[in-house]
Amino acid sequence: MRVRLVVLGAVLAFGGCAQGAPPSNAPAVPVFSTAPANVGAERTVPDDCGDVATLDELTRDLNNLVTGTVQPVIGVPQDNIGRTARIDCYYGVPSRQPLAKAKVWVGLASYVNEQAARKRLTTTIAEEREAGATVSDVKVGADRGVLIRDDNWMLVAGRGRVTVVVQVIPVLVREDHAGMLLGQVADHALTPR
Repeated sequence: MRVRLVVLGAVLAFGGCAQGAPPSNAPAVPVFSTAPANVGAERTVPDDCGDVATLDELTRDLNNLVTGTVQPVIGVPQDNIGRTARIDCYYGVPSRQPLAKAKVWVGLASYVNEQAARKRLTTTIAEEREAGATVSDVKVGADRGVLIRDDNWMLVAGRGRVTVVVQVIPVLVREDHAGMLLGQVADHALTPR
């Protein structure tokens, strides 16, 4: 009896292979993509720091605990440089301390076109070099950015018409991991939500 069932199962299995195309009423096979739904979409500058990054996201991206308050500063358009929007987010600001004491600063800005955005990045990098900072190329998602080392770690990058500046106090990241970790923060901030 057992042999008959095995043979019958084999005949049915091979028979099913020879039938050709599935019937027209068969359900469609779903296709899954590993690419994010927002690939190719351009980031807009939000008006809330929670839409740039949360303390939990920064803690994960930097692999170090970031605590304290979050303080936003909303910028204004600036025609002479082609800026259309800006937000600066100061994370981990100690109680009753100025924004300059923040552990992390992330600034997003949008410009009238990609050329204006690139010009701002180039100007920022040149100014930091002239001030004596060291500069190196780093990965930011699928793109590239520039890591700047002066008193703090700073990374500048852009995608399309949007630029990001990430600044972190040195004690939050090890020197050999600074580019990778700040690159993660920058990539996160530049990714549309």
